[in-house]
Amino acid sequence: MTNTSSAERLPAVDLARGIALLGVALVNVHAFAAVWSSVYGLDLAKNAADVIAEYANAVLFSHRSYPVLAFLFGVGLAWQWQHLPEAERKPNRLRGRLWALLLIGIAHGLLLWPGEVLTVYAVMGLVLVSVLRFGDRVILGIVIAVYLGTALMYSSIAMSWFAFDGNATPVVEPVASFALQSMRSALILHRQEFFDRGLMQLLVPDFWAHALLGMWAGRSGALQRFLLEPFGRRGVVIAGALLFAFGTTLEVLAARYGGWDARVTQDAGVALMTLALLWASLGGLWLWLTIAGMWAQCADGRLKNGVMAAGRAPLTQFIGQSIVFAALFNKSIVGLHGELGRGVYSLIAVATYVLLCAFIRAWLASGHARGPMEMLWRRLTSLLSSQRSL
Repeated sequence: MTNTSSAERLPAVDLARGIALLGVALVNVHAFAAVWSSVYGLDLAKNAADVIAEYANAVLFSHRSYPVLAFLFGVGLAWQWQHLPEAERKPNRLRGRLWALLLIGIAHGLLLWPGEVLTVYAVMGLVLVSVLRFGDRVILGIVIAVYLGTALMYSSIAMSWFAFDGNATPVVEPVASFALQSMRSALILHRQEFFDRGLMQLLVPDFWAHALLGMWAGRSGALQRFLLEPFGRRGVVIAGALLFAFGTTLEVLAARYGGWDARVTQDAGVALMTLALLWASLGGLWLWLTIAGMWAQCADGRLKNGVMAAGRAPLTQFIGQSIVFAALFNKSIVGLHGELGRGVYSLIAVATYVLLCAFIRAWLASGHARGPMEMLWRRLTSLLSSQRSL
C-alpha cells in the first residue's frame, strides 16, 4: 500500500489498487460478520443470493486481491528507491516509512481488525528493501527462485494431504471477537487473533514472491510497458489466462470437498485448494492489472474516478473499511454479527467501499494531496525519522 509521487500516479496503478481494495472489502466483511474465511463454503449459504455472492467473491477476489496489493507494494518500494538521489540510495532511507507503517498496522490489528495485513507489508518491506541494491537481472533471478520454491512447497503440502486423505470432518470455527458482547473481552481476544490471523500471513511465501515481482517490474519498467499495452505480448496474455483458468478450476474442484474453511472439509479439498493458491493468485494478478490497463485508456467517469480515489488513498480506504465493519458487526455496538446472509454482507461491503470512495474524492478535491490516513503515516514517519536523528 506504499504511495509515491509522480510515477505512481499512473491511472492504471491507482485503478488496480482501487479494484483490489474492493476485493478486500468483499473478502474481509465475511470474517467481520460471520466466519473468518470460507472459500466456496457453499454450505454456509442460505439462499440464491448467498450462493451468487460466494461464487463471485471466490472467482474474482479471494486469492486475487492480495497479490495485486502485494505486487504494487513492491512497485512502490522500487519507485521510491529510484526517486532517491543515486548517492542516497540506501535501504535505511526507506525504512522510516516502513517502521511507521508497522506501528499503524499493529494498532489497526489490536484495535480494529486482527486479520490485518499492514504489518505483513511493513515487515516484508523492512526485509526486502535491501534487495533493491542489486541489479534488475539479479532481482529477477531472486523472483524466479522464490516462485519456484513456493510452487514446490505448495505441491509438497498438497501431496501430503492427498497421501493421508481421510473421511470428511466437521470444521469447528473459533468464537470470533466480534461475536462477544463485551468490547473489553473482544479487544482481549484480538491479541490472539492478530497473531493467528494477521502475523501468520508472514509465513505465506507467495506474498513475498508477489512483492519481489513488483520490485522487479517497477525497477525495470516492465509494469509501465504492460499497463500501456496489456495485450502487447501474446505469451503473457495466454499464460495469464491459463493460470487464472487453471487456479479457478482447481478451486471449484476443491469446493466439492469443502475447500478451505467450510463447515465440513476433507483432506482432498485442502490439497486441491493448496495446489490452486499460487496459480489462482498469479492469474488474478494478471487479470486485474490487465483490466486496470484497459480501463485507464477509457474516458473518465464517476465510477472510474471513485475507484482511482481509493487507489490514491489506499490506507484511508482500508482502515475506513475496518472502522465501519467493526462498528456494524461488533455485538457490543450495532451487533449485526451472524445476523444476515452472505449476499447481504457483500452488499454492505460494496456500499461501504462506495461511500469511502466518495469521501476520499471529496477530501482530495478540497485541496489535500493525500488521504487522512496517508497524512498520518507521513507525519509518523517524520516523527520517527527525527527521533532517530537525535
